[in-house]
Amino acid sequence: MSKYIVGIGASAGGLEALFALLPHLHPNGYMTYVIAQHMAHDGHSDLMQKLLNRYANMDVQLVVDAQMLLPNYIYLIPAGSDGIVIDGKIHLQEPSPGHVSTPSVNVLFQSIAQSYQEYGIGVVLSGTGSDGTLGCRAIKQSKGLVLAQDLSSAGFNGMPSSAIEAGLVDHISDPKGIAEVLANKFSAPITNPILSFSKTENQTNDDDNLLPILNLVLQKTGINFIGYKTETLRRRLVTRIADLKLSSLPAYYDYLRRYEDEIFHLQQLFLVSFSSFFRDAESFEVLGQYLFEIMDKKNEGESINIWVPGCASGEEVYTLAITLAEIQIKLEKKLSISVRGTDLNPIALAQANSGIYPLKAFKEMKPQLFERYFERTADSYVVGEVIKSICQFEKNNVLGQHEIGPINLVSCRNLLIYLKGPLQDQLITKFHQALVPGGLLFLGQSETLSPTSNAIFKQVDLTHRLYVRR
Repeated sequence: MSKYIVGIGASAGGLEALFALLPHLHPNGYMTYVIAQHMAHDGHSDLMQKLLNRYANMDVQLVVDAQMLLPNYIYLIPAGSDGIVIDGKIHLQEPSPGHVSTPSVNVLFQSIAQSYQEYGIGVVLSGTGSDGTLGCRAIKQSKGLVLAQDLSSAGFNGMPSSAIEAGLVDHISDPKGIAEVLANKFSAPITNPILSFSKTENQTNDDDNLLPILNLVLQKTGINFIGYKTETLRRRLVTRIADLKLSSLPAYYDYLRRYEDEIFHLQQLFLVSFSSFFRDAESFEVLGQYLFEIMDKKNEGESINIWVPGCASGEEVYTLAITLAEIQIKLEKKLSISVRGTDLNPIALAQANSGIYPLKAFKEMKPQLFERYFERTADSYVVGEVIKSICQFEKNNVLGQHEIGPINLVSCRNLLIYLKGPLQDQLITKFHQALVPGGLLFLGQSETLSPTSNAIFKQVDLTHRLYVRR
């Protein structure tokens, strides 16, 4: 049995990522690799195995049930099955009805975490949706290692960015860089960046030293990050500290005191987010069905209002506006539509107001929508006036005291993952107050409600994280 097992999860664009990764993986006697690549239920697993074997330096085998996992082999889970690792073997099982895509990356990663503990490794490659994020969390809880493909090299960034945004990724790189990290596992220890500010500070001291930095940001910018998850903030700090060639959090605090502009740079670093149009397209399909029902019950001229807190650079605001516009065409009914996005990041809001986006932002959008609602410029695409006219953006702190409502839908995706439990519940209560009775709450696929929040919202679709106001 191998000392380490490496689970590799991928979806759309994953085959290209695997072609780039496998030539750089070499046998070392310590690692076994298992690939969960989303495929159609009747996908051509044999063909994929042959294709991967052309690129790999190790034998790629198609998994059979209860197969022993050996070092220096790569195992491909076949289409229509989920793979579970138990006691050095991999077992195939029928996918759960709740699994939209198979083989499930979450199922594989969670079994790796349980069986291999700190010797489990998860690699998230190109793909839409968020499959793998829950599995990455399980691996991290078991003290294992998580790597993700960098967004610039990923054909589709949904899966890697979901894991990154959840604060679960130790290393981000292109496929070749991921292979190098795995190779270095046996030539030099891989330091967990959460604990790497200094050799003398322990985790408690790290948290104590982080608080003065957050207070300084609050004093200078008015933005309070103290209720955000410290693990996520520290992960974003470590790269900046390394870039500045500083040794510790106290040293960085001193740097902030000397160079005030750095405080605003840090603010942007904490507020950075990832987005695209129709991100997690299947979830938007389901949401559209519920919005259709709401709009169908309205009379001509009545209003429908949507709020997108933490809207970043606006892709989701425009996505929802397009969704409503398409429903209005189907219903042949003219309604008063308003989609409002709020965020703290002025740079992101500036792009949102411009409505100008690169082609890679549209990877999950249907071509007919792209042609209907966007205009092409020299090297980018601009939101058309029909959609732009029903969208508004403003700088606002979602946790502030401003009033907003009445709202038919709050779309708050991948914001809760940054907040600690009490702030999450505070935010959900605010959404409840803003929504009309029967209004919808739409969350990110790696987010769930606490028991407190479940008392005021009823789940209507767990897979797509859709809730209705009680």
